[in-house]
Amino acid sequence: MALSGCYSCLKFLVFTINFLLWLFGLGVVAVSLWLLFDSDLYLQTMSDQRTDYYLGTYIILAIGALVTIMGFLGCCGAWKESPWMLGSFFAFLLIIFFGEIAVGIVVYFQGSNYNTMIEKSVRQTVEQKYQENNTAAMKTFDLIQEGLECCGVDGPKSWAQSAYNNYDFKGQEVGIVTAQHHYTVPRSCCKIPESIDCSNSIKLAQQQGLNGNALNTQGCAKKLTEFMEQHLIYLIAAGMGIFFMEILGMLCSLCLCCAVKRIEDLKA
Repeated sequence: MALSGCYSCLKFLVFTINFLLWLFGLGVVAVSLWLLFDSDLYLQTMSDQRTDYYLGTYIILAIGALVTIMGFLGCCGAWKESPWMLGSFFAFLLIIFFGEIAVGIVVYFQGSNYNTMIEKSVRQTVEQKYQENNTAAMKTFDLIQEGLECCGVDGPKSWAQSAYNNYDFKGQEVGIVTAQHHYTVPRSCCKIPESIDCSNSIKLAQQQGLNGNALNTQGCAKKLTEFMEQHLIYLIAAGMGIFFMEILGMLCSLCLCCAVKRIEDLKA
């Protein structure tokens, strides 16, 4: 009687976990399909970035499809008491588990400097991506500047050399620098974007001092790095949680598979 209760409890646990996993996978697939077929998002993406956009979206779609298949196998395997479905689910989860370990080892031994990665990403956004024909990048970076109360890469003056201010990067490459006497920073650099003080402070001369009362003077590269350092513990905790959930899923599916196999052998 006790063994029957444990078996039913284990079956219910595996079914519930995998049903939630299946729903999550369907959600990821739905989001990726929306990203692929939404014409507004496509038009907001610059032409030289559309390959990366599609590549990233197809990767998300593949991950969603894999999670959906895993959830389906685990869910149906528990409901139908199918050893091959439970075994397939276990195999999928084991491959992902070792894949995550391999990625973790590579990242650890490469010693990736995320400070440099953040600064490079912010600089690329400020200098190249933040422009009128890429509203997705503009809205995202505006949210970052407003949320973290920062401006540009290392301050408002980094906006002087940007596509937003029509800076001639091609001329710079061949040694021809066009002098710009004035430049403009986005309103999201202001402490109060809707204020009159903001309107009077966003257009700056090259040698003009900054109005610290109206503009955020700290760079977003430093602010994002500090934000990452403050929240790194949560990312590690989330990763460890996923890690242990995978171990629990493998153990439960393996135990249920063995129990189903034993019942089939006893019936035979």
